[in-house]
Amino acid sequence: VKPSAHVERMAAAVAWSASVPSPWAEPLPAPPASSPGPEYDSRTAEVLGALTACRWLSPPGALVGSPPVVGVRPGAAPPSQGCQGHDYLAQYSFAFLQTEEAKAVVTILLTPSASAERLSDSLAVALGRALERFAVTAYEALSWARPGRAVQLEGDRNHLVSEAGHALRFMVQSGFVVPHRDLVFCLEAFGASKGRVTQEQGWVCQCLRLVLQSALDAAQPEHVDQWRQMMRERAMSEPDLYATVDVRAWPHIVTLLGGDVNAINAEAFKCQLRIQLCLGGNRANLFTGLRQAADLVTELKHQQALGADEVRVLFNDRRFDRRERRDLLIAVLRSAPRCFAQAVIAGMDDTDVDISERDDEEMVLVRDLLSTLRLDIRSCPHAFYKMKSDWIAGRWGGVVNQEELTPEQVCDHIEDEPNHEELLRTAVNRCLKHNRKFEAARMLGRPQSKGTRVFEAQRNDKQLTYLMSLYGEIEHPEDRFGPVETDDLVLPLLDGTAPLLVCDADGPALQQLESDLLGSQQPRALGVWWFWRCLDPKMDFWPRAASLALVYGSTFCVVDFMALEDAGDDGATEAHGKDVVRRILEAPHLLKVVHGLDERALAVLQCAVVLQSELHTEMPRWPSVSPVLDLSIVAAYMHGTSPQAPACSKLPGLVFNFLRLELCLAEALGNFERRPMRKTQLHYMLTLAWCPLMILRTLCSFGIVAQSAAQMLMMRLGEQDTPVDWSRSVSRLHFAVERGYAENRFEYEGIKGEYGKNVWIDDSEEADAWRKSLPRPHESLDLPAMLQRAAPLFQLRPKNHHLALGALACLFDRPSAISDLEAMYAAFRRASEAPL
Repeated sequence: VKPSAHVERMAAAVAWSASVPSPWAEPLPAPPASSPGPEYDSRTAEVLGALTACRWLSPPGALVGSPPVVGVRPGAAPPSQGCQGHDYLAQYSFAFLQTEEAKAVVTILLTPSASAERLSDSLAVALGRALERFAVTAYEALSWARPGRAVQLEGDRNHLVSEAGHALRFMVQSGFVVPHRDLVFCLEAFGASKGRVTQEQGWVCQCLRLVLQSALDAAQPEHVDQWRQMMRERAMSEPDLYATVDVRAWPHIVTLLGGDVNAINAEAFKCQLRIQLCLGGNRANLFTGLRQAADLVTELKHQQALGADEVRVLFNDRRFDRRERRDLLIAVLRSAPRCFAQAVIAGMDDTDVDISERDDEEMVLVRDLLSTLRLDIRSCPHAFYKMKSDWIAGRWGGVVNQEELTPEQVCDHIEDEPNHEELLRTAVNRCLKHNRKFEAARMLGRPQSKGTRVFEAQRNDKQLTYLMSLYGEIEHPEDRFGPVETDDLVLPLLDGTAPLLVCDADGPALQQLESDLLGSQQPRALGVWWFWRCLDPKMDFWPRAASLALVYGSTFCVVDFMALEDAGDDGATEAHGKDVVRRILEAPHLLKVVHGLDERALAVLQCAVVLQSELHTEMPRWPSVSPVLDLSIVAAYMHGTSPQAPACSKLPGLVFNFLRLELCLAEALGNFERRPMRKTQLHYMLTLAWCPLMILRTLCSFGIVAQSAAQMLMMRLGEQDTPVDWSRSVSRLHFAVERGYAENRFEYEGIKGEYGKNVWIDDSEEADAWRKSLPRPHESLDLPAMLQRAAPLFQLRPKNHHLALGALACLFDRPSAISDLEAMYAAFRRASEAPL
């Protein structure tokens, strides 16, 4: 591009002004006359080159950085050092290209001196400008969108970039170019894509990356390491570099640097991201730029460098509707660390949401983001309250609308909540709307409801006030350790011989639990189950177990995770308590007996065992559970059916069939996150851990299940090679030899027998007939081949196999099983004979 006369005169004036001395030193000399021809002194030529390289003085569409036509004063000596002579076209033979037009494009790289702005420019500067010229010229030559400027390259279209990479590789292999010396200014070449549309920018940057990667592949490894180190230092220490480079080119640059995203200067990158992509002139251009910025930040994993507030400001712009903002926020947060994404959405929940509006757009957006990104809704108090309100009485559902819970159970879930009055108002108003005054009165008659604004607001309704006074005078039964209903199964704890450990602090109970189970390698079989609250599985993806029930020998234990987390000693109690539970779950000498375990229940337990501070980190250390024996699988093996069959998946049915007692379920829908826990809740929790263990011990010790079969049914869960959908593989197991409609009569009729009687050790003919009528596995069933479909779930580690077999042998101890059965029936008789 030949400089215009205006630019020439400006260059001469700048050169003259630079030579003018200070006005306080000597009088001003007369200005020199302008040179009429193309000959200038060396100072004028240098200033002219700088002005020609300035992008602001170039016409639109001009190729900035092209060599200016500069004259040299007659008799002036050329610079002693520069890029003269760095032309390698004569030594190079083209490998792929045939046409002269295509070769001319690659010649730009082979003659870097032609791209230099000044004769004194080094090869590194000239080569950087040559790379920029090549990328722009190659795109224009290959683009068919500009008919007047397109070059018909025929078959060379697919080989142009390959030839350019081959040429730069030749320069490196021949020793003409050394990466850490001559490619130090190659990053500036990525400024060629600035201002271009996405398709053009992507092609230009990818072209430069492929050509430079060819040069690096041909260089010596130590030279490549030195070059990458220099580029990392430049990227970190030169903020001005980011103004030159297209901000969208940094993923390509990071690829050249070996994928090190930490080499980017966060502040400079954030500044240029705002300037280049987030300042669109109109709404459409602004949205396009923001979408490019979101994809760029996601690709570079630079969300935390922007900061949660910056992400909200940029991508939650109220000028766009909710769906557009949702797309932008999902694009920028989909690869962000979970804790950062939750911080962004928690800020929106705190500042943007209006909880008083029923159909608040911001609430809909927050809930949509939480659901799409599968984040913890408990980090957003307003969204969590909305979920609880909808669970009570939503627009299309709710436990009050569907009458799924009693009024007492509803109040049990809301009375300890910080927004108890609002939730109570929602439940009461819905009952009154459907003319269910008795239920509303039962809620308002509770002691916690008296004195609330909801209670006072109903005083004008005389009928409701009268019902509230009646229900308020009802005396509730005393809370005692046992079932709520009479004539149900009672744990052998009422006689005081079996200890009850409640591990809610770092005290004697936790120390005894650790000593009993981890103090030695003594094999044991223990019943395990845990309890949590999930109000909406479509929104609540991170529920955690509130407590864990453990039963071993004659010891009953409850580990209160919530109390350990709220100990208030900087997490020391939580860390110790959860470490004990983790080691128990992973101990190979402890066989964990459960019932109906699936992948969601396992995830709930794993989230509870992980420390709160580590739960939402990138790589939390999830606990494994091994060895495990599931009663539903053993029952399916006995019945010749699937673990999902009602005869196997329903624990109350198994308890009734094999222990001849009813299982009290009155506390099944209670709030296990409420503290202090009721004694009836403790009894129910321990019952769900004790019953599968007792049933399995009875079946094994009385010969219903062989030890060889039980050995093959043990599982290991939560390890790295455990399939993600392992519970689906288990549910697809079917232990029938031939499937049919009436394959198992016990699945429909149950096992008939006398209620509340220990028929396992009774000598009567009826008891003997009952034992003979029990279902047994089919003799021709090929159990190893059937379990092979769900491998490696049923394959224990060889090094721990002998310890697991020792724990399994505890299930076949008949005297111990008979003793515990007798203790259970004795406790049942004492509870039945006791006065109400």
